[in-house]
Amino acid sequence: MKVRQVMIFKSSVKTKDKKNFLMQLVKTHLPQVQDATVDIDDEDAIFRFETEECCVDYLTNFLRSYGIQVDFLDRFVMA
Repeated sequence: MKVRQVMIFKSSVKTKDKKNFLMQLVKTHLPQVQDATVDIDDEDAIFRFETEECCVDYLTNFLRSYGIQVDFLDRFVMA
């Protein structure tokens, strides 16, 4: 049984262009990621999304290959 969860990361995304690039990467290459957001006004540029099957290591390595650094902060299971 898949469990829907919210994953939260600190990111290196600081500009609107970089945010748009990240959102396009997610949309195109990570169909398991839904409802992704990046708060570029937050000093940690929080990247948040919902998923049922995304692996932290895979996501981190994938985004790093495109020059986006993310650091896992927390995960919450949705009821």
